[in-house]
Formats: sequence, structure tokens, C-alpha cells
Amino acid sequence: MLLYFTRLRNAITPDVTPTHDNTVGIDMGLKSFLVTSDNQEVQIPQYYRKAEEKLKQLQRQLSRKKKGSKRRQKAIKRVAKLHLKVSNQRKDFHYKTALWLTSKYKFIAHEQLNILGLAKTRLAKSILDAGWGNFLNILNLKAANAGGAGLPQNPYKSSIECSDCGVEVPKTLSQRWHNCSCGASYCRDHNAARNIKHRAVGHPVLKCS
Repeated sequence: MLLYFTRLRNAITPDVTPTHDNTVGIDMGLKSFLVTSDNQEVQIPQYYRKAEEKLKQLQRQLSRKKKGSKRRQKAIKRVAKLHLKVSNQRKDFHYKTALWLTSKYKFIAHEQLNILGLAKTRLAKSILDAGWGNFLNILNLKAANAGGAGLPQNPYKSSIECSDCGVEVPKTLSQRWHNCSCGASYCRDHNAARNIKHRAVGHPVLKCS
């Protein structure tokens, strides 16, 4: 972690600073894994949910095995093997997604998420399956290794503020589109990603009167 912040400090110099051209904003969610400020979408593969039925079957088989028996030991190994497969699939997805982003942009602006707090909600299973925390760690390290940086931003009202004029447009969680009186019309997540990018590069969004 110390190494990451050292690289972050070295990366942000007068010659290499976040600009509209070298920075992308990303909004992470459960409908899509992420949406970028230039409106590119990455779907959630949901490896755990796809393996969930098979995992339940293996766990039922395990519960029927006699404690201390060789058959129980084999059943434990089968469960562990499936968990490892899901973990490896998710990690591979995270690395490939991070590589894709860092190959296109020097700076990646992302939400500063409270993963532990979110993991205590009713969406915990989906959040843990997405693996946001692990992905952001990989992303920040890859960005630093490429000579750039991950730029955590406060996500407060990023979905509500209009990324064109700055006016707040209240929405319920079910409302997936942002329409503003200024004429801006974006997918909710796209609008949030644009706001995350604006905050990272210091974009002066003007408030409409």
C-alpha cells in the first residue's frame, strides 16, 4: 500500500496530471460491473451465482458424509476446488478489465466505496460476487505500474448531479435514466461516471440558474 501511494505521488506532477484526455471515470454497480465516462459498459460475469447450484449440491453431499471418513475428506476437497475455481475466474476477469482500462487511460477515477458497509446490506451476495474491493486494488496497482494512478473520488450525489450543468435531479433507485432540464440525457450510471471524472480533473460544472 505504501508503494502504491509513493507511485501515486510521483505520477501526479506538473507534467503528468489528470486531464480530460488522459483520464476516465468509472461508475461501479450491480446492473453492470462498470460504466465508463465515455459510455462503455462491462457486464458482471457473476461467477459465484452461476456456480451456486453446483456448490449447494456438493455441500449437501458433504453434509451426508460421516465425519472423519475418507469420503468426507474427498467431498471437502470438491467444495474447496469449486470455490477456488470461482475465485480464479473472478481474479482473471478483474485483471483483464484493469488491463483494458490502463491500456487506454493513464488516470482512472473511481468511487471511493465503503465495501465493508455495503457488504452488510441485503445486496451483500451480489457485491461480494462482483469483488469490487479486489478489483480496485488491482486497478490502482496496474495504473501505478503503467505510470498513472487510480484516483478515488467521493461518490456523494454522483448519480443525482447533472454532469452537464450541475443541477441536482432526484431519482429513485429504480430510475435508470438521467434527464435534466438543461437537455442532458444519459444512462444513470453514465452520468455518474462523468461526474466522477469531472471531480478528478477539476472540471468546473456550472450551476444553472
